Amino acid sequence: MGAQPRQGKSFTARLLALYAALDPYVQLEVFDGKGSPDWRKFALVAHSCSFGFTPSRDGDPLEIFVQTLRDLKADVQARYQKLSELPVDICPEGKLTREIARDPKYGMPVRLVVIDECQEYFDTGDKELNKEIAGLLVYLVKVAPAAGVIVLDATQKPGGVGTGDTATAFTSFRDNHQVRIALRTGSWQVSDLVLGSGAYSEGFDSSALLPSYKGVGLLRGAGDDTPTVRFHLADAEDAEKILQTARKLRERAGTLSGYAAGQAAIREVRDVLADAASVFQGSETGLPWALIAARLAERIPEHYADVTGDAISAQLRALGVPSVDIKRDGKALKGAKKAAVTAAINRREATTG
Repeated sequence: MGAQPRQGKSFTARLLALYAALDPYVQLEVFDGKGSPDWRKFALVAHSCSFGFTPSRDGDPLEIFVQTLRDLKADVQARYQKLSELPVDICPEGKLTREIARDPKYGMPVRLVVIDECQEYFDTGDKELNKEIAGLLVYLVKVAPAAGVIVLDATQKPGGVGTGDTATAFTSFRDNHQVRIALRTGSWQVSDLVLGSGAYSEGFDSSALLPSYKGVGLLRGAGDDTPTVRFHLADAEDAEKILQTARKLRERAGTLSGYAAGQAAIREVRDVLADAASVFQGSETGLPWALIAARLAERIPEHYADVTGDAISAQLRALGVPSVDIKRDGKALKGAKKAAVTAAINRREATTG
């Protein structure tokens, strides 16, 4: 979804998310790159959520976001394995069905990942983190839908952000959406970026929408036609009422989970390479093993509460991360280079896809 600022982009995305919230069998993950009030009330129903980039008592929003993406990828991979093992009469095409998604015994509900101002997550100020986030988002939009994981995102910069691999990944992410909504844009070229290449030559141009047409956009890819749609205006008060109702529906169905249920974000998947990469801060290029262990224990206690520097050293060395001298506080201590951890992740991705 794309548009100029103040043309109803966030309201339109929120309307779709509110629709999903009213189905208690849809698990919501909600993230807002600008940190505005528009999405805050989704904390009533969201399994995970974060707003803006400023740390709060709930933690670092960016860390919550990237960890959710990692968990989503792991969940998608696990889902395809489960689906491939189900009998043909239950899962005839190896894809998630409505019946499977709504049956708790399978543990595979539809998951809607909402990302407003998604371009902000491609430009965090940390190049390695940008690269990881971009890779995860491209994976989800390309691979995840058949497993029941849907990405809904909005941006005012459909032309992209960043340079090099990150810019290329943004383009891939944008161009792999099946359904697109363009509210008013500044030019037909931008309209084509949102609606997909060739839309203008087919007669569809969101820049021709009148300035007063807030909340009106072109809907492409949802069917054979590309209609002009006026989306219902649900203001903040409406949204809160809907979300209060959605919360009650989830409580009755027993599907309220994660953040909305007051649960800590405990992960089922332990990824020591990705976890180690996440503890490097700012311009740090290397960390001693003991400090890596301490930070992991602090940030991810469910997996690393009692871990030692020697244990982390052994685990990462087994995955191809060499132990080298790291200068810290005037001393040379054994540890790992951030580049080596990243290289090991890249080797694994190249091998496993």
